[in-house]
Amino acid sequence: MNIIEIFRFSFEALLERKVRATLTTLMVVIGVALLVALHGTGNGFTNFVNEQFSNLGANVLIVSGRGSIEIDETLIREVSKLEGVREVVPFYQKRAFISSKGETQASMIIGMDQSKLSLLFPTISFKSGTYVSETDNVGIILGNELTRAPGREEQFATLGQTVRIIYQKYVNQQPIIFQRAFVVRGILKYVGSGIIPVDQMAFISTSAAKNFFNQKSYDGLYIITESPSFNDSVMNEIREMYGSDLIIISPQVISNVILQITGGVSLFIRIIAMVSLLVASVGIITTLHTSVLERIKEIGLLKALGFTNRLVLGVFLCEATIIGIIGGGLGSLLGIVLSYGMSWILVRGLNIDIKPSSYGGETLSIQIVPTFDLGNIISMWLLSIVLSMISGFYPSWRASRLDPVEALRHE
Repeated sequence: MNIIEIFRFSFEALLERKVRATLTTLMVVIGVALLVALHGTGNGFTNFVNEQFSNLGANVLIVSGRGSIEIDETLIREVSKLEGVREVVPFYQKRAFISSKGETQASMIIGMDQSKLSLLFPTISFKSGTYVSETDNVGIILGNELTRAPGREEQFATLGQTVRIIYQKYVNQQPIIFQRAFVVRGILKYVGSGIIPVDQMAFISTSAAKNFFNQKSYDGLYIITESPSFNDSVMNEIREMYGSDLIIISPQVISNVILQITGGVSLFIRIIAMVSLLVASVGIITTLHTSVLERIKEIGLLKALGFTNRLVLGVFLCEATIIGIIGGGLGSLLGIVLSYGMSWILVRGLNIDIKPSSYGGETLSIQIVPTFDLGNIISMWLLSIVLSMISGFYPSWRASRLDPVEALRHE
């Protein structure tokens, strides 16, 4: 009797007990489906988080003022002296409107030394034009999405065109509108979604921002460290020097915290999935043990016909293996579908949004696309088969050790 015949014989035996075999297989399906779904959703969420911070350098810290402290040249010099600090880039930032061709759209205007932009945003590059020099008081760089009219594909602004920045400031509790014309010197290539929405930002020189916003102190600092390994030490030293008067943001830390939280939740659900597989294993033991008790006389007859102990062991072990193969396969397919459902629930059901309010731009909704690794899916499928075989070994061994004479006498 070859292996194919053994599998066919075992499969027919399972079909004779459809309800019991189906319920046992369903337990395996649920466990594997949960593992595969978590794998896909977890990978998708990790990719999303990494994507949000990918446009900002890993060695960049963002500092903003809080309280009475002013971010001025003195503070910049003190921070620049700290060990591990490579560069300190002060900036102005204001929520404003850009007007062109009779249309207006909101943007965050950043005034900074643009020769440092590539240090802050390694992926940044120009579609046309170039940086605005520090001596240029009328030049402006537009993020890619600012060149299109809101909600349409029509051109909002082009290279060399004049646009107007409209900025509102409260003086003595009275709103005052400031306007100034700027010439588009450069247009950035599309960067993509991120916690800092570069595509919806506009950049002018530090001197232009200082004059236009009529502001002595800076709104914040970009601190570029020698390497990401210096981030924590620089943050701690700044906190020791200025306490809670300065807010320090490390995108890398935020990313790690988010991934740690989601990792903890995923671990909890993975444990539930493993418990489900263990319950399925117990179900396989129970199913095969009951099957052995019901088929004692049949086992005796098989042995009388020449079946060896090894062959009887193989027949029952194949039943467990078939449950693992079918359950693992269906569970993998169901897990892929379930992963998209879990992603939909996470995004739509919980209504999770990230709004990069410090930099303006649109509300950034989480979009999780499940990502699967074929090797991991195959590993989970093989795991279900191995667990099924291990679970089925004892009942199969019991069946193979039955005495044929006693088995034939069994009623």
